[in-house]
Amino acid sequence: MTGLAAGDIGDRGEFRQTSGNGAAANAADFINVDAVGIPIVVLGPDHVIISFNRAAADALSLAPTDIGRSPHAISILNSVENLETWCADVTGTDVPTQHDIRIGDKSFILRIAPQTNGIVGGSVLTFTNVTAFRSSIDQAIYEREYTKTILNTVPDPLVVLGTDLRIMTANRAFYNLLRASREAIRGVPFNELYDGALDLPPLTDQLKDLLTGGHAFQTFEIDCDWPEIGRRIISLHACPLVLAGSSNHMALVSFHDITELKKSEEALRLLAQEVDHRSKNLLALVQATVHFSVAETPEAIKMAIEGRIQALSNVHTLLAKSRWAGADLRTLVSDELNPYCPQGTSRCDIDGTDLTLKPQSAQLIAMVLHELTTNAVKYGALSAPKGRVRVEWSKAANESFFLRWVEVGGPPVKPPTRQGFGTGVLARALSTQLQGKLRFDWRPDGLLCEIEMHARAL
Repeated sequence: MTGLAAGDIGDRGEFRQTSGNGAAANAADFINVDAVGIPIVVLGPDHVIISFNRAAADALSLAPTDIGRSPHAISILNSVENLETWCADVTGTDVPTQHDIRIGDKSFILRIAPQTNGIVGGSVLTFTNVTAFRSSIDQAIYEREYTKTILNTVPDPLVVLGTDLRIMTANRAFYNLLRASREAIRGVPFNELYDGALDLPPLTDQLKDLLTGGHAFQTFEIDCDWPEIGRRIISLHACPLVLAGSSNHMALVSFHDITELKKSEEALRLLAQEVDHRSKNLLALVQATVHFSVAETPEAIKMAIEGRIQALSNVHTLLAKSRWAGADLRTLVSDELNPYCPQGTSRCDIDGTDLTLKPQSAQLIAMVLHELTTNAVKYGALSAPKGRVRVEWSKAANESFFLRWVEVGGPPVKPPTRQGFGTGVLARALSTQLQGKLRFDWRPDGLLCEIEMHARAL
């Protein structure tokens, strides 16, 4: 092979350094591999560059003038720390080494081997560009971590099952639900989880069918006592999981706690039933109000019906404010009497402990209070300037509840000659719906009306 002087480039691009001992020739003979696409650099015993191939010149920006220079004197190789130490270790032990390095924005695997072609103490450096490979690895790691972050952010527990229905992996929510580590449950059969709560033949059959490519999984609900979290209703769903390039059949199973949803659905169902029941009762009261309302003139009948319906409307307003939890008895009495007993007057006395009535009892008692008030305004104590009304309620030792309406100071009272709406319909409604009693005492000095019922009906 014909040699070139230092700084010359042959037709095939061999770079060499002249030397009197033949080392340069031997090195040049070794480095005549420009057809090889891997950058190769040969260092002498004193760790200076004595030769390199075309691929090294292109990849490392080496020039013929770099021959005879130390790698640390060349800016692009100066970034490779410990290079001379690595080379010394290789020439001293005669054992090749390999290192991951970065030069600029590129990644290389640097392999350092002892020179065996007549240069004692020399070393051969090969640079394999792995930038694209490292980038793909970094991208794969990023995508894996990105996916793990997403899965661990999902609040619903997720678990991957293998063909044998054993646990392969899961997300953080799943491990938190079990209060167990990844290592503790990996490989555990799915039907052994939760103290066997998932050992249900219909569920197992569905999962096996899914893994063998059968029918799609139908959402499965489990209602039982779960370890750590108590009585819950869990909805399970599963779908096939196939990884690219893999023939393994897997299933992704998700757990969704629907306990509160079920409670809401049940509450809505009960509310619908309650509304239906209350509506029927209310309509029955309205129907009775219209049917049994009598008066001497059509206008009087109209006013009587409007007043009774308004009384029902008022109690419904109170019930709506409490979300149908109940209505305050004192408020019912005050709302009915306030138009006729303005604040600051002593025409009305109200005495009783705070008491919240159930919707049904509130409706009926409100109607009774309206009838008594209307009667008192027309014929009783509230029709006279000095008349007074007292409303009081209490509970007896036997759990009986009493509400008393007492009138004094009004016109002389006589028992009615016919049974009106209040003494008829309301008495029957109290009896049938609340097992209560409505009693009237037409005393000469004023009406006494008493409602009696068991406290549990309130």
